[in-house]
Amino acid sequence: MDILSGFIINEEVKTIMFSMCMGLIAGAGVAAGYVIANSGRKFSKNFVITVLLLPVIMAIIIPFIATDLKKTLSLAGVFALVRFRSIPGDSKDILYTFFAAAAGLVIGLGSYLVAFVMVVLVSLVFILMTRFWKVSDKQILKITIPEDMNYKDAFTDLFEKNLVKWGVKNVKTSNMGTLFTISYWVEPKKDIDTKAFIDDLRTRNGNLNIVIENPDDQLAPVL
Repeated sequence: MDILSGFIINEEVKTIMFSMCMGLIAGAGVAAGYVIANSGRKFSKNFVITVLLLPVIMAIIIPFIATDLKKTLSLAGVFALVRFRSIPGDSKDILYTFFAAAAGLVIGLGSYLVAFVMVVLVSLVFILMTRFWKVSDKQILKITIPEDMNYKDAFTDLFEKNLVKWGVKNVKTSNMGTLFTISYWVEPKKDIDTKAFIDDLRTRNGNLNIVIENPDDQLAPVL
């Protein structure tokens, strides 16, 4: 009889099931805002699924732990483990993870209006800032050179021809100190011929490795 009591649909169960539905709607709003804000850019579909379902999970868990301190601390420990097992990601994605969790938390506590106002407001601000707050198109240029080469002015004329601005990010040695890898923050000109630029650099560095990459490509979405 005690086992079957877990299948009885009482008012508490109805409330939790309703919160699940509200969490799914809120998660859809959070995910839609993220996709719209990042349209035309690369983003992880797995991350979209995460922010879609996270409010549902939070909305289910919160009613069971809201009045129990021990369960609350246990949940905090679980989230800590998940965080430390995650790959560091883009700060915007980390923010969005907390945003989705907060929406589910508020829904789980029964404040549906507050949750949906938060979802609409934060998503709208995120979309507007992402679309209209233009930032410089910076990339990372890594050039490997032999140890006896003075890199300070070796590429200045090529940089002036192809880049709007540049600056040294870091310098490190490799191959037992016989090679140096110079990393630059660079902002390419709009009409740059990337292949010709790389070919010109190769003639200066002895045809050693040259890499041009996006800073965002070095980051993997959390979770």
